[in-house]
Amino acid sequence: MFRITTIAVLLTSSSLTADLVQINMDQSISTHPILTGTETTTWRYTGQVMQGPASALTVIPNSYLGPIIHVNTGDEVRIHMQNNLAYESTTHWHGLDIPDAVDGHPKDAMPAGGSYDYDFIVRNRAATYWYHPHPDMMTGEQVYRGLASFFIVSDAAEQALDLPRGEFDLPLCIQDATFSASNQLDYGNQTMSGFFGDTTLVNGNVNYNYSAATRIYRLRLLNGSQSRILKLAFSDGTPMVVIGVDGGLLEAPEEYPYLIMGPGERLEVWADFSNKNVGDVLSLNTLAFSDNTGPGQGVAKSLMTFTIDRAESETLVLPTTLVPMGEVFNAADIQGQKTWAINFSFGNFFINGGPFSMFYAASNEQSPGDALEMVTITNTSGMLKYAHPMHFHGRQFQIYSRSITSQGATGYNTVKDGLVDSGWQDTFVIMPYETVKYLVRWSRHPGLFMYHCHNLPHEDMGMMRNFHVLDTTCPSDLTHDAMVDVSDFLEVIANWGTPFGDVTGDDLTNVNDVLATISDWGICNAGFRDIPNTNKPTISLPSKK
Repeated sequence: MFRITTIAVLLTSSSLTADLVQINMDQSISTHPILTGTETTTWRYTGQVMQGPASALTVIPNSYLGPIIHVNTGDEVRIHMQNNLAYESTTHWHGLDIPDAVDGHPKDAMPAGGSYDYDFIVRNRAATYWYHPHPDMMTGEQVYRGLASFFIVSDAAEQALDLPRGEFDLPLCIQDATFSASNQLDYGNQTMSGFFGDTTLVNGNVNYNYSAATRIYRLRLLNGSQSRILKLAFSDGTPMVVIGVDGGLLEAPEEYPYLIMGPGERLEVWADFSNKNVGDVLSLNTLAFSDNTGPGQGVAKSLMTFTIDRAESETLVLPTTLVPMGEVFNAADIQGQKTWAINFSFGNFFINGGPFSMFYAASNEQSPGDALEMVTITNTSGMLKYAHPMHFHGRQFQIYSRSITSQGATGYNTVKDGLVDSGWQDTFVIMPYETVKYLVRWSRHPGLFMYHCHNLPHEDMGMMRNFHVLDTTCPSDLTHDAMVDVSDFLEVIANWGTPFGDVTGDDLTNVNDVLATISDWGICNAGFRDIPNTNKPTISLPSKK
């Protein structure tokens, strides 16, 4: 059921004017001075804004990573991507709910020298997303060599809050790498656990030090590593105050002693340096944790430093409330359940019993668009049990519960206090011997969407599957009560000019959606679209833990 605040929040969110943002981008090979001496050969995204605000692209200083893309909810984004590499490639817009043809699925890979047009309307709320390649069996290396960056979405609800802006809104991409004697990126030392470099890179820089003021910063943290799970903490023991996760701002700030981030995850942290002294140096570290997560994981190291080198006054205070979630899923309303097991067999990790197949989705990997379902992921079988960062393309979800068996309890206790499960998620870490349940309302965009381990060597070895989103059963039922009535009509009006009142499938809310809602009026059945009705099964669920 929608919260009472939903219409008011979405009315506020719709006040930003939607733009057409048209960008020409390419993937190419270049060099960059990462280490002293010979420049390192890198693969990089470059781009140019052809239409829309010039601020839609900003370059990360002194970095070979791609430009940061800045857009607003409701914007139409058209990106012409030219592949100047010697290999096929795609680009995946990680976390965005967009049509399958522009999601970067390997089936849509550009050949070497080819191009692809990505055209979609941003229907996600304000958050820190990112983009990177997704070709079959080559994702890891292409990301490793530099093809990655941030995709930041804003909306009016987020902009109305007193949060750090400008230079105090700081995206930080954390990765690791190994360099050869000639300063070249070495990707050859992979193990069954994945790839673990001996050098930390932040925004593409070694020994990254940020010149900071006595101010408050919004740290947009992205774990862009191949395999390394991070246990983040400040060197002075300052608690980690989380204001946002994969899918945007939380309803209220949450405080943690440390933060667990798997590859692909994003967290937004309120970092208050206003009480520091000029000359203070603060490190952002990853702490040690149990190595039952897999060889190479859990190693303590410093990632970067903040040097407080100037005094400035600060007026911001931590908000007590942030942004309502919108629809909060209720397990009693689910229309189906899925269970997918992680297991190790024949020398590889698999999900749901088998490796990736380009166009195949099993019967338990299909559901109508906009169906609310409970998905259970288990990591309790097979000879090897490692931690896995699981990512799901398309619509984001809400974590329902975690449970651990006695065999995994000791290792779990070294990470459990840093798992951030609130808010909207698209990637989460599942530990050895753990079961994670989440609630998801599938995307209104039909087609094939991947789900996979975001330990990229695991993904490239086949730890990836397709999910087939079918046509929406009752597109006009925006309030999900099996009835098209005045409440749905009000949702269309409340979301006018945004993607959120869309009934006709074009991610726009306009007069066509009003007419479609009126045509579908009544109980959700065949309706004027001749779509069959889906009856809810009776499902017994345990109470939320």
